[in-house]
Amino acid sequence: MIRAKLWDGSFLMGIDAENVRRLREGELLEIDLTLTGGTDIVRIAYGDTLQDVMHQLEEATGQPLPPAMPMPDEGGPVQ
Repeated sequence: MIRAKLWDGSFLMGIDAENVRRLREGELLEIDLTLTGGTDIVRIAYGDTLQDVMHQLEEATGQPLPPAMPMPDEGGPVQ
């Protein structure tokens, strides 16, 4: 995995085939942004449906997910 903090304060992350294999096998990717000057840990899950993703995240955290927040529609890359 590649992770970097860019000059504008945003973060760049890239995953490889091994990360994709792990996601498909039900493993979460955990990205510690503190290693690049951030303050959070990001967890990424994969599933065939959003319900699959929600189930995987609830299993990993042991609690129901908070309400989802809508993504901004700015025509740019997924945020």
